[in-house]
This record gives sequence, C-alpha cells and structure tokens, in this order.
Amino acid sequence: MSEEKQVSNEAVVENGAESVVQESAQSEHIAESKKYRKRAQDAESKLSNLQKQLESQANAKLKQKEEYKTLAEKYEAQVNELSPFKDKYDSLVDQRKSKLLESLPEDKREIFKNKDLDVLEFMVSELKIKTQEPSARNLVGTKNSEFGGYKSMAEFAMQDPKGCDKHLAETVKGYQWGKVK
Repeated sequence: MSEEKQVSNEAVVENGAESVVQESAQSEHIAESKKYRKRAQDAESKLSNLQKQLESQANAKLKQKEEYKTLAEKYEAQVNELSPFKDKYDSLVDQRKSKLLESLPEDKREIFKNKDLDVLEFMVSELKIKTQEPSARNLVGTKNSEFGGYKSMAEFAMQDPKGCDKHLAETVKGYQWGKVK
C-alpha cells in the first residue's frame, strides 16, 4: 500500500507542477491577448474618430455648396404656405380702405387714397370728431329735438325744467305749467 500512496503522491506533485506551468502560460497568453485587444480597440476608436471628422468636413463642404439651394427650397415652401394669407389680408385691407374713403368728403378722397390704413383710420376719426363737437350754435339746435335732446320726457323735465316747460308750451296746444285747460 505504501507504494500506491507514493505513486499517487508523485502524480499529485507532477499534476501540481504541470498546473502551475499551465497557469503561468495561460496568464501570459491572457495578458498578450488583452494587450492585442486594447490595441485593436484603440485603432477602432481612432478610425471611428477619423471617419467622423471626414464626414463632418464633407457635410461642411456640402453646406457651403448647397446652402443656397436648401435655403431657396425652404423659403419657397414658406412662401407657398403663406401666400393665401397675404392675399386674404390684402383684400381685407382694400375693403377697409374703401369703406373709410367713402366716409370722407369727396374732395379729401383723392388725397388719402394712397395712404396706409392706419393713417386713413386716424384721419377719418379726426374728421368725425371735428364734425361731432358741439359749438354754441349747435347747442341751441339740439335742444329743440324731441325731448330736448334727452332720452325721455321725464329726464328732460328733471334736467332742464324751464326748457321742458318752454318745449311743452310751444308744442302742446293749450299747455300752461301747473294749469291744464
């Protein structure tokens, strides 16, 4: 039995020495493999960077050459999209101008027909304000309208009792203040 133990011990020792040699050889191969893998990865990343640089340079050249074409296409699409709105706006402005010109006196229409819309609106509003401002002569005439220029006879009597009495005396036959015939 002792021989068997020796043989088996020798085999274990030999296997142990072999495994140490194999492990060192494997670790050398692994280290060498890692070194080559790192080199390959570095080369691939450099290649990728160079390709990106070439592509960006090519795009820059294309932008310089075809920028006008691209911009022209973009603006043409924008013009086609917006032209119906411009036509509609122009027709609305023309309609508004014609209405405003009609409200002006005939002698002023020729002067203002080529003016911008905002100028025309301003001038029409100014002319309307001037014609609507009451003057001393116009005030006398407004009191003689129905209810003396007030909304109702009651308001007329409350605001201007003497004017209401005078109005009633002139318009109602037989009216006297406080006395009814």
